[in-house]
Amino acid sequence: MARCYRTVLLLTAVVAFLLVPFADNLFAQDPSVATMYKPGPGGYLSWWKLLLIVVVFIFWVRMADWVNRDSMKIGERTSMQSEFWNPMIAFPFLAGFILVISLPIFLAGLPIYLITAFMPVTVYFLIRRSRFKQNPNIKQYLKLKPGEAPVAEALPQDEGVFIDFTPAGDTPNQKQGNLIRARQSDGFTGFKQLLALTQFKRAEQLQMEFTREGVSLRILVDGLWHPLDPIDRESGDAILSSMKNLAGLNAAERRALQTGSFRFKSDTGKAAITVVSKGVATGERVLMKYEISAKEALAFPQLGMFPNMVSQIKSVLDQNGTTIISAPPGCGLTSSWQGALVTADRLTRDCVGVIDQDEVETVQENIVIHRYEEGTEKSQLPVLKTLLLTQPDMLAVPKLETPEALDLLMHQVITQQRSVLLRTPAKSAAEALLKIYRQTSNRDQFLKATNNITCQRLIRRLCTDCRVEVRVQPKTIQQLGGNPKTQGTIYNQWRLPPPDQRVDDKGRPIEFSPCTTCGGIGYIGRIAIFEMLSLNDQLRTLIRQSPKISTVEAAAVKMGKTTITKEAYKLVLLGVTSLAEAQRILKQQ
Repeated sequence: MARCYRTVLLLTAVVAFLLVPFADNLFAQDPSVATMYKPGPGGYLSWWKLLLIVVVFIFWVRMADWVNRDSMKIGERTSMQSEFWNPMIAFPFLAGFILVISLPIFLAGLPIYLITAFMPVTVYFLIRRSRFKQNPNIKQYLKLKPGEAPVAEALPQDEGVFIDFTPAGDTPNQKQGNLIRARQSDGFTGFKQLLALTQFKRAEQLQMEFTREGVSLRILVDGLWHPLDPIDRESGDAILSSMKNLAGLNAAERRALQTGSFRFKSDTGKAAITVVSKGVATGERVLMKYEISAKEALAFPQLGMFPNMVSQIKSVLDQNGTTIISAPPGCGLTSSWQGALVTADRLTRDCVGVIDQDEVETVQENIVIHRYEEGTEKSQLPVLKTLLLTQPDMLAVPKLETPEALDLLMHQVITQQRSVLLRTPAKSAAEALLKIYRQTSNRDQFLKATNNITCQRLIRRLCTDCRVEVRVQPKTIQQLGGNPKTQGTIYNQWRLPPPDQRVDDKGRPIEFSPCTTCGGIGYIGRIAIFEMLSLNDQLRTLIRQSPKISTVEAAAVKMGKTTITKEAYKLVLLGVTSLAEAQRILKQQ
């Protein structure tokens, strides 16, 4: 069929261009036409007009051929058969071609020529797009050659949300087998809908808890778990069967630990998924994790640090001394570490990173990496001693393996005027300081070499498309650190109104569509809030006498230390987050 259609196109071209000399002779008999075309010796058409006609013709041939091939693939499923559209594309163009070379005035025939060339194809494309919106599953047939059947026979459960899966498997046959088994499950459509829901709500993980009575669901979004509507056990088992088959797992195994993965692509993006299932006392627990690709390292201002603190930390990083970066587990320690690296001056100073074999977070531009392998002759301490011979200006060491390595670094800070950047998980800057303080064998040297400690938390951002402005008491604004004379409102997360306000005057329920930006959660993304502890001689003396977190924290606050609480309340006043979210974060201290 395709070959026959191309033959028709070729014959159309030959017939059309055979008409050109006759049209030219006709034009030559009319003086007005001769003037319009300005024929030269031999009575030929104007070359640039003929070139324009040929260019449009070539484009039309390409588009007509695409319509033919496309309609042969999807025509039966979209009611757009090639037998109808091929004549609709060809005959109007032939008529337009004859008109453009026959009309005495070229500029009068050219618009008709262009309309007959492009309008039918445009109409085909618009109708095609509407049919795809009605049934996105048709897209799978576009990858096939004309007349070729899809990899697996179309099933009723393939209807609905279109998702292109790349299942687990080492060979094409294994992948095809896993996909067929997943699609044959009664839960395939439900699984696609669940996957689309997690994408819509920007979930990082989906957890399914199977019990005898049913299946509970919850998703992790921006570091916080949110419940989803539970499903019955039969539907949950069917969905899990599709999920496990796509991940290359044994769908019948419900007790042993299994791990697999698959990829998918949809209209809203693409992602890689890891599936982990394991039997528990109540039944089975399944975790579906979105694999988050590595993000570009951001400097402290981009992470959310306020300008005054940025100036302070940048000054500290660019001078001699030790800086400690900390954060609680799961609160962006990696981002904060990379923020310090990209904020520091790496152009005029020689910066090196000392990391283990698997670490990648310290690998940044203009930082020379030295890797060690603990337990061998190339452990951290020997590597440190060797690279110190190169006289680096700054050393970034994300993990301290031994007290001897820490003592060596502190000795270099004091005697060689170098700067050192360390990292440790901790709930506060004071805790991070004392945690490393207890590791060293020369504590006085450590306190003398250390200048600054930062600690961060992550707080969720309000969705600016659905946040709600509310008026609060002047006392509340004052407690948040604001001025009641200039500000009287803050912002809250959007929530469904009370049940009595979800019906109209006639008692009919009112539908409230979730925000398409945040998925109805009310928050989108997170921002860091920082505290900074700067050591002075008074604090160093206090630590030697009473190395307690509460004592150090209280003394630092009296000296003007910025606290996490103050930073969180600043964001509340600015409308970046809500008071409820700030209080949730502060309770974790």
